[in-house]
Amino acid sequence: MRTLTMILLASATSFAAIQVASAADAIDQIPEAPAATDNYAAPAGNWSGAYVGGMATYDFGKFDGAKNRDAKGLGGAVYGGYNMQNGQIVYGGEADIGYAGEDGNAGAGYKGTQGVNGSIRGRVGYDMNPFLVYGTAGLAVTNNELKSATDSDERLAAGYTVGAGVEAMVTDNVMARVEYRYSDYQKRDFDLDGTKVTKGFDDHSVKVGMGIKF
Repeated sequence: MRTLTMILLASATSFAAIQVASAADAIDQIPEAPAATDNYAAPAGNWSGAYVGGMATYDFGKFDGAKNRDAKGLGGAVYGGYNMQNGQIVYGGEADIGYAGEDGNAGAGYKGTQGVNGSIRGRVGYDMNPFLVYGTAGLAVTNNELKSATDSDERLAAGYTVGAGVEAMVTDNVMARVEYRYSDYQKRDFDLDGTKVTKGFDDHSVKVGMGIKF
């Protein structure tokens, strides 16, 4: 009887040891949770391709000779361009043409008006899908008119324009944007009442637009 008891006790002890060892192996084989990381980058969107759009503009400028930036106007423009994308960097070219109708004082009894204006620019941005934050700069051209009490004259003036904006993908092919630009145009000579009058013009512009990508 004593021998049988010893055999049963040894068997039970061995079985318990085997179960503990198996449980330990199972714990060792549990996969570790993936390490957390703070370096998250938004997936790149698809900004590549040609696009066209239209925008409403609010402009406030100043003709040489005016004390205040009182040449203000609501206008509109159409634009078009082409984007290329490398990773999250988006770059390309864009052109626009519009009308602002900024009327303001030009000093010495003259009144100035900025009419049709346009630009050809480069753009570079960073894709934060679905947003694109970008900067832009290039050549700007405007048609300015100067008036006296009895005469008027118009001149084309070239200059530069720089700005920045945010564009958003509303759908895969529809985009919305908000943009700010500053433009500074060269001085031009206007012939008024037999006198040469030299005036320059610069302005700030806020633009809100919608476009379609092809």
